[in-house]
Amino acid sequence: MLCPLIFKELILDNFLKTLNKTNFVKLSGFSFLTILLLCLSFPPADLGFLAWIALVPWFILIVTEERYVYLNALFIGTVFIFIQLSWLRHVTYIAWILLSLYCAAYFLCFAFCSRFIIFRLKLPLVVVAPFTWVALEYIRSFFLSGFPWFFIGHTQYQFLPIIQVSDITGVYGVSFIIVMVNAGIADLIFPIVACRDTINSPYLYRFPSRKFAFFGLTCILPFVLLAAILSYGFCWLNHYKPKEGPALCMVQGNIPQDVKFESKEEDEISILKKYTDLSLGVKGKQIDLLVWPETMIPGLLNIDPELTGRKIDVLSQLTPIQLSQDLNTNLLLGGIALTLIGEEQMYFNSAYYYNKEGKLVDRYDKIHLVPFGEFTPLKKYFPFLAKLVPYEIGLTRGQRRALFRLDTSQQGSFVFGSSICYEDTVPSLIRKFKKDGADFMLNITNDGWFRNSAELDQHLAIMVFRAVENRFCMARAANTGISSFVGPDGAIYAKLSDSKGKYREISGTLVDRIKLVEKYNPFYTICGDWFSILCVTASLIMLIMSIFKGRIVCQKVAKPR
Repeated sequence: MLCPLIFKELILDNFLKTLNKTNFVKLSGFSFLTILLLCLSFPPADLGFLAWIALVPWFILIVTEERYVYLNALFIGTVFIFIQLSWLRHVTYIAWILLSLYCAAYFLCFAFCSRFIIFRLKLPLVVVAPFTWVALEYIRSFFLSGFPWFFIGHTQYQFLPIIQVSDITGVYGVSFIIVMVNAGIADLIFPIVACRDTINSPYLYRFPSRKFAFFGLTCILPFVLLAAILSYGFCWLNHYKPKEGPALCMVQGNIPQDVKFESKEEDEISILKKYTDLSLGVKGKQIDLLVWPETMIPGLLNIDPELTGRKIDVLSQLTPIQLSQDLNTNLLLGGIALTLIGEEQMYFNSAYYYNKEGKLVDRYDKIHLVPFGEFTPLKKYFPFLAKLVPYEIGLTRGQRRALFRLDTSQQGSFVFGSSICYEDTVPSLIRKFKKDGADFMLNITNDGWFRNSAELDQHLAIMVFRAVENRFCMARAANTGISSFVGPDGAIYAKLSDSKGKYREISGTLVDRIKLVEKYNPFYTICGDWFSILCVTASLIMLIMSIFKGRIVCQKVAKPR
């Protein structure tokens, strides 16, 4: 009797403790490895090639572990997003935490849906994971106003052959192939790292009678699809022969946000003078369009200054007239617009377009506003939420996609549109501008809220995909950076930087020409998010089949013999 007790206490208990410790090391090690590789894949590290293996450790845990799988998924998502969103701390800590938890919920949902489908339908991860991942990215792009940030496809913005498929599938096609490759690698190696208990577990899918089909899906499918995408990319790039379009000048004043946000009249005059002086610095150059970033005109341009009685409004309205005449060019200026409807005042985040004579031609009011940044959702029912918004006043959503006509002396006439702030992260909006007839797009933004952070790089990386999706050039004027030009192929062919190579929190002007391809609407422009909707549909079908299969199994078990 004594020997079995000694065996249990000294040997078996120690073995179980060691096993638990081993599982803990595996869980924590694989989790932190995925977090590290994901963070390195995105800016500022910008090692996009790591995205092709970043999810492998986590996928192995999803398939081989039975405990803490969902807690682990929530942990990975929260830590990764929290690190990547660190620039949000410059504006609000509360939103930083809440948005991190919100995005992490998609990681949890992915782990649950993928695991549920895999174990019920006995499908390999390489089949389930890409559809589920893209479906959740797409939902996150529009749900609750949308947060289309940190899509895994964005990591490839510098790898031009890979991203050319975006003109068919959008960025979601790039995310799909990255996740499929990760899943294929995980499918092949997870039996090696799985412990004996997990291998014998009924939760682990195996293919005893379909080994050839399994290895075919795992080894062949991802790389065949990757080869097809690369072939398409190289083919398109080989035939890419752009023509030069109008010459544009992007003005970057580098006004710190704390100076601009709580500015007095002398500060506003100083901001106006700095942008005016920078603009006059290109006098003598052939410029077809001069562009100022979002809200860099401090005064109101659409209201009679006598109604406001403010000196800055008078100076702001004189500035476009002076600049257009001195530089003999058209102007696009970012500013606030005020509309009076009875006693109600409505404010808009706007882009004002002036011709060479200094006449205001048209105005675009921002359509896609940032929740808790430019307006307060549910403020009527929860007034305390207004404290989360940096502005004392709420902005009103624009109702019209304005297109501007640019007449040049050498290249003829062009039609262009302008997105404001984060609108270039919204694929559907930019696509509609292209369908409306835009030859190229501008983005005016003030990312000064986030100082010298990776947000500026991440924002630019996302804009690259809008250019490829719609096959037109996009140019950006940003207050603190990154002012740049992106071609229809997704190449960032011009970027404002100083003599030391610094491109954030600097001032200057960037002059270059728009690159044009033969005007046509690519498949993505015509059909939109068909691919991501297909992924959502496929994921729902697999989920429904999994639920019904589970019920059938339960009924068979419950039937009396």
